[in-house]
Amino acid sequence: MQIKFENGKGAALGEVSAEGFFPVERKVWEESGNILGIRTFVPIREVTALWHPLLDRMPEQKLPWTTVFGCGGIKGFPLLVFLDQKARCVSAVGLTDMMDDCRVSVKMNQASCGYEVAFTLAVCKETEDWEIFALTPSPEKRPSLAEVIDQYRKKVLQKVPEYPAGAWESVYCTWYAAHAALSDDFMVRNAEEARKLGLGTFIVDDGWCLDESKKVTPETLPDWYRDIGDWEWSEKKLPRLKEDIEKIQALGLSCMFWVAPFFCGRRSKLAGKATKFLTELHEGQRVYDPLDVSAEKCVSENILRFFREMKLDGLKIDFVDIIPPDPEKPRCRAAWNCIHDLTEKAKAYRKDALIEFRQNYATPLMAPAATAFRAGDVPFDYMSNFSRCVQIRLQMGDGVPVHSDPVYFHPEESAEAVARHMIAALAGVPMVSMELSTLKEEQKKVIAGYLAFYKENRPVLNFGHWDFDFRNNFPVSAFCTQGRKRIVILTDIDALPGALKKFSGRVTLLNMTTDMLVQPLAVGFDALGRSCGNRIPPGGRGIFSC
Repeated sequence: MQIKFENGKGAALGEVSAEGFFPVERKVWEESGNILGIRTFVPIREVTALWHPLLDRMPEQKLPWTTVFGCGGIKGFPLLVFLDQKARCVSAVGLTDMMDDCRVSVKMNQASCGYEVAFTLAVCKETEDWEIFALTPSPEKRPSLAEVIDQYRKKVLQKVPEYPAGAWESVYCTWYAAHAALSDDFMVRNAEEARKLGLGTFIVDDGWCLDESKKVTPETLPDWYRDIGDWEWSEKKLPRLKEDIEKIQALGLSCMFWVAPFFCGRRSKLAGKATKFLTELHEGQRVYDPLDVSAEKCVSENILRFFREMKLDGLKIDFVDIIPPDPEKPRCRAAWNCIHDLTEKAKAYRKDALIEFRQNYATPLMAPAATAFRAGDVPFDYMSNFSRCVQIRLQMGDGVPVHSDPVYFHPEESAEAVARHMIAALAGVPMVSMELSTLKEEQKKVIAGYLAFYKENRPVLNFGHWDFDFRNNFPVSAFCTQGRKRIVILTDIDALPGALKKFSGRVTLLNMTTDMLVQPLAVGFDALGRSCGNRIPPGGRGIFSC
């Protein structure tokens, strides 16, 4: 693959031919000034899709005219993979500098029958040595998407961090169930129910520092975050908060609280202290500049004070990716430093502190900073929850705590459908956000059954090797293998042979399809855990040997 270098003004700095990992000489990007351009061309031959790490899920089988995105230390990373119809790599190109602000541009050139690819990278004296990653495999040797990302990831994350035991515990989150309509009674009541069902962590989401008791609606959303930024709990709404936390922890649940460190609500005290902003007013808040040292220090101190005074077990750190990557006005390195400092201080206070990050900043660079990487918001949508967990697993690899988005469904949902929600969540560490006290008994039974299944099979699900099979770029199966044990999540009945290929041992099949599966010699169970002989119904599971 031919790679061209240029400075910020478009003047040529040289050209190289790269395959695999190609070190970029420091003098090339030092001569560029503060901005280095990297250009190449990818022919459109047997290409049917384009993957990059800021997609919510696997890409559609279609070719975009133009794709442009920003990435850096706190959002995504610069990697493009061009896929054929079997989700195999036709071409791939990326940079191993995951820290600095980068703009990635892919533009179709019909006359030249290909894509013009450009990376615009901010460089500075702190920039460490980095490499270009380029792949143009022959058709008969095309690697899978997972293999390509794995090759790239192992270059930038050479060892998977060790995570505390709490990182693998299933989670209850208040968000979908209550939004900001929190109360002392709600939290204690649902903590008690969560523990009975088998959940191990309790997240108090957005709303704990708002006096208002409200839910997200078209009327409330435009000014939702107007009071966010000071990280002081609402004694008016939650007068017994300290007691609530103690009760939650006494139940054996870890207790985490939501924060959004870069948000500055228009009515917050922080709004009078911050001097630089990166965004206009949106939903009642602006994003302050992480280079504003006094504002950053104030926010960090307030969050850590609350963390220590309440003796919390962890923090859900949200909207880190709200800082816009921009090579002309780089802020990603400064934002990363802010978040790294916050998480390190939390861990210094509590060695096993739990830190949740969200999907857009679930990256190899962030792997040592957080203890959970959670799928983006998909209420009601279990198929997207499954696909998002797969996307994060592709990026982070084995042995990293990937958490599902909270399971949330209609109060009248059937046991079979609730089971599909839970099976989808088992592509990660399962999370739930319902008013648990009002669930139907059969819904509780389904949730408890699959949480018990997760607990029993954690060694395989958490530390086995994950593989995926795609049809039209949607994961039709995800299967995790450890020794002679394999757990298969199936969304398409025709994908079963592929999920069992080249495996000998015990298989546990989780049926997310709408079809009844009949497997000779299987021991099958329905969504409620009732025996079904050799049949594995939708929402059910079965055990057999192959």
